[in-house]
Amino acid sequence: MSQSFEIVEEKLREAAFFLDGLRTAGQLSFEARCYFSAFVSAARTVTLALQVTMKHIDGFNAWYEQAQARLKADPLARFFVEVRNDSVHKGLNPLGQVPMEHLREHLSLQFRQRKRSHVIVLPDPRAGHGTALADAVQVSSEYFKSLVAVVFDCYDRFRCVVDPRWYFTRENFLAMGKTFEDAVEELGLPRTWADCAPNETDAWRILRSQQPACLINDIFWLYTGRSISDPDGLEDVPK
Repeated sequence: MSQSFEIVEEKLREAAFFLDGLRTAGQLSFEARCYFSAFVSAARTVTLALQVTMKHIDGFNAWYEQAQARLKADPLARFFVEVRNDSVHKGLNPLGQVPMEHLREHLSLQFRQRKRSHVIVLPDPRAGHGTALADAVQVSSEYFKSLVAVVFDCYDRFRCVVDPRWYFTRENFLAMGKTFEDAVEELGLPRTWADCAPNETDAWRILRSQQPACLINDIFWLYTGRSISDPDGLEDVPK
């Protein structure tokens, strides 16, 4: 079982935290710029952490090549990688930076909107050239949603590796050529404890009851409308 996937979970939650901060930060504030910069950095680290923690898992590299191809084909994902690189290597932060060609549009939007928004200028995906003025929270959320989808697909595909409740299932241990006694021993208990189990089905359920459910199901549900099911049928949609 992967003991380091919690790094991916932490980075995903970290990025979500900074994105939430950006939503509530005042327009053109130093706070907003800090939140945006931190979000970009944390979001970029999500896929890097995913590769590091999963690269030795059978089947992951082939799976990730396809996931990586989808991200590379996404103009918004490419834009945020460039923003992160400029932030790290040049100290640049594009939040609220409006060039002259978009100034009139920006001022017009500010007058029409009741609540002023954070703005960012990005390549215009429709024209294929030039730039477009966009709501920074909206595009950041769209980008984050694509990252969450990648992590969800990875978690779903390799759930028996990254999820301790799915790891401790009879089917998974049979696939590994192991027994219930091996599972008991992995938890640091004497193998003889397996003899105390009432029956095998309940025994596996008891082992799983000591393990946490998916720790980022709330983020999966919020950004993709999907969640990781539980092997024992426990509620899998966060409230």
